[in-house]
Amino acid sequence: MKYRLIAIFLLINIIVPVNLHACTVIYAFKDGIIFGGNNEDWEDPITKMWIYPDKTGKHGWIKFGFGGGYPQGGMNDQGLFWDATAGPYLEMPLSEANKTLYPGSLMQKVTEECSNIAEACDIFKDYYCEDQYKAQYLVGDSFGHSMIVEGDNIIKNDFGHQVLTNFYQSHPELGGYPCWRYETAKEQLDTCQVINPFTIGTILAHTYQEGKYPTQYSNIYDLKNGIVYLFYFHNFHEFIQINLLKEIERGFKEYSIPGLFSKMSMLSPQNDESVTSTSLKFKWMGLPKSSYEIQYSQSPSFDDYNSITISPTKSLSHAQISHFAQRLLIPVILMFFTLNIFRVRKNIIPVASALFLAAALFACTKKDTLPIDYESPIEFSEAIEGLSPGFRYYWRIIASNSNSEHFVSETTVRSFTTVY
Repeated sequence: MKYRLIAIFLLINIIVPVNLHACTVIYAFKDGIIFGGNNEDWEDPITKMWIYPDKTGKHGWIKFGFGGGYPQGGMNDQGLFWDATAGPYLEMPLSEANKTLYPGSLMQKVTEECSNIAEACDIFKDYYCEDQYKAQYLVGDSFGHSMIVEGDNIIKNDFGHQVLTNFYQSHPELGGYPCWRYETAKEQLDTCQVINPFTIGTILAHTYQEGKYPTQYSNIYDLKNGIVYLFYFHNFHEFIQINLLKEIERGFKEYSIPGLFSKMSMLSPQNDESVTSTSLKFKWMGLPKSSYEIQYSQSPSFDDYNSITISPTKSLSHAQISHFAQRLLIPVILMFFTLNIFRVRKNIIPVASALFLAAALFACTKKDTLPIDYESPIEFSEAIEGLSPGFRYYWRIIASNSNSEHFVSETTVRSFTTVY
């Protein structure tokens, strides 16, 4: 009976695929432009970002991961970027026979010591790590070279693009293939005419995950210029732009990723909307604790723009008024029914007034002075006038909150046209 149960268990594990969390990693090179990107998909909502300054013999770098601190991906000051995906168990007989088992994060060693793919390959010739039994890496440099490291295999790429999801490209029979995220990303990279943040962001927006293992954060890496674009919880309306070299100069820093964002989404005007007036109302969602600056311009690069600032105080007032109105709804209904039920009684007006006053006071107790869920977005609106007819305008929103320190987040750019 014991051996029959073991046999049944092994058979189930062969037939039923292992439920692995999904991630997507891409490297793209075209006409001298180089970008990397990733969606980090997992159930842990505690996500963090670390900045490490350069030291003697070690490069400065930015690290992304979860609460435990183990690196999931990042980029160094030389433009070497990487991210990892999970996979089924993979045997590594060649590594076990010829390499040294590295005690710790081998990718951290690569990031701190290497400037390009050739130097990274030298490390992988000598070392392997426990992670490689169940994970693989896509590593790319700022010279147009990348590679996928999967157990004993290295799949190199020169002057093109690579996509990594959750199957081993050398061993697709082990599971996870075919993969719609891989096919989607590869098709878009095969057909794109230019490589830029919008290209990479579009691919990430088409491959993000929801459900049990949602996309907790996403990154776009500009490898040549040392810029990182960070998105939170598959919200591709809002991002933070990080200048890695400037951040390294500030020294070691640790950040909670959710605390850097204002959960913004743009409502109206819609992108490419035609506005039949020289006035309109901007609408967006965002956290009440944040301050906002609306910028609108006839220049897509915002060389010259108009702006409107909405302070946190105004944001809080908006939320308080909304909440206060909701809390007064019950007293108003109570007074209305009291007057109608007892309208024949001459002394009912004082009684109804007293009931209303008591209910209103209950609705506005001291502990409810600031009854705001600071982590739930609310709707904002701001009207403007004096737009010129017959022009295309571009608009975006810049946000900051008390948790963001010197970082600000911003929305993607939308446009609208004023017509006669």
